[in-house]
Amino acid sequence: MSLPESPCCVITGAGGGFGRALALELSRRNAHLVLSDVDVKGAEETARLATAAGAASTKATRCDVTKIDDWKGLAAAVGRPVDLVVNNAGVSSAGSVGELPIEDWRWTLEVDLFGVINGCHTFAPILRSQGHGHVLNVASAAGLFSPPFMGAYNVAKAGVIALSETLNAELSGTKVGVTVVCPTFFKTNIVNSGRIADPKLRARARGMVDGGKTAETIARAAIASVERGELYALPMADARWFWRLKRTAPVSFNAIAGRIGRRASK
Repeated sequence: MSLPESPCCVITGAGGGFGRALALELSRRNAHLVLSDVDVKGAEETARLATAAGAASTKATRCDVTKIDDWKGLAAAVGRPVDLVVNNAGVSSAGSVGELPIEDWRWTLEVDLFGVINGCHTFAPILRSQGHGHVLNVASAAGLFSPPFMGAYNVAKAGVIALSETLNAELSGTKVGVTVVCPTFFKTNIVNSGRIADPKLRARARGMVDGGKTAETIARAAIASVERGELYALPMADARWFWRLKRTAPVSFNAIAGRIGRRASK
């Protein structure tokens, strides 16, 4: 779907990183932005930057995406028909299966998967009722490829992809669209706040993030996929290549994944 002039957009995890990049990209379209985060000061700073970048209006509010009552409050705060809902809030974790603490599994799944479930549960009926709109769910290429030592994150992001596919099928024939964006590593602070006990894994993840594309580049690509009505947005060439390899040559793909895992464990 093409976003209308001055679209109304709801973004979670808008206090920085990818959420802020999306807010600023949409500001250039004179958007009305409802920006939420558990870090209200961060959301307020994004609102200030968005206003300077051309946003028609901004609201900054607190939303813990793991709490359905917070979602109800967020929906009530919008005050106008919604054109785009971005389920962006997320966290990271890393560690091998059997070693990553169960508490970290629960934390990752609560934020990265149930946060998106709560968002879709809240806003899908609203978009259906108003007869138009779009949902942009932020997943990861990790949900497609399941790299080693990222089990909790992989499971959560794979769930987001499955949820997006399900919602897309349910909304078929309506004027409500769904896009799930699956980037590889790009420049955000997600590793800094992640639960990664192994210093080697943290350093490796930090290096891949620092060497990736900018959040602004990925934000532009994600919005472009929304406007083209694409279900899958894979903004990086490496993700597209590996996804093609996994589907066409799964044995070769698994061999490569195994070698990557053995190398990373040394």
